[in-house]
Amino acid sequence: MKKLILIALIVAVILGFGVYSFATALENRSNVETVPIVVALEKIPKSTIIQPSMITVKQYPPEAVHELSTDNPEDLIGRITLAGIEANEPILSTRLIDSTQDNNSLSFSIPQDFRAITILTDEISGVAGYINIGDRVDLAAVMLSGGIVSSKMIQEYMEVVEVMVNNSDDAKGANTAITVLVPDQDVLKVTYALSEGKYRLALRSVVDSAIDNPAPLTQ
Repeated sequence: MKKLILIALIVAVILGFGVYSFATALENRSNVETVPIVVALEKIPKSTIIQPSMITVKQYPPEAVHELSTDNPEDLIGRITLAGIEANEPILSTRLIDSTQDNNSLSFSIPQDFRAITILTDEISGVAGYINIGDRVDLAAVMLSGGIVSSKMIQEYMEVVEVMVNNSDDAKGANTAITVLVPDQDVLKVTYALSEGKYRLALRSVVDSAIDNPAPLTQ
């Protein structure tokens, strides 16, 4: 009987020590220092605008944190991925590009649902060279349809994103290539006017954003 009691006491001591060791290990693990890092919540393809629903914040050990990562989601929202990012992958600044950076290609600065179209102009159709990047212009064209000639407003309030002047000796005058942003649903309409009509750009005032949609003028 005494032997059974002694064995029971020994087993109890061993179990108690094991429970204590396990609890101590859990406590030490819970006291490990971590830092917040923004990671991808889902797989994000290349050339995607980062949205709040695509990212989350997770805790990482300090030694596992890359210096180009961030703990602030606002640093990433609205930027564009240069390469695909896997789910749970920390998002590094070198994997993203800002659409407002001057050294980006034009495609990164085009808003969603818009297209860039280049219009070749001369002194008359290009407002004598007074059109600059950031200006807003309207496109008007004289069109022939069904034997009737009419002057039409094709597109209003287009943003100018690039201006390139050709002053080379073989150019006929100082031709200017003006690149504008056009809503995707209006690309065919603008393209048709540029190829079939005699067109002109009209420069807007910086304070004028009205869309007048004037009726065609027919004579």
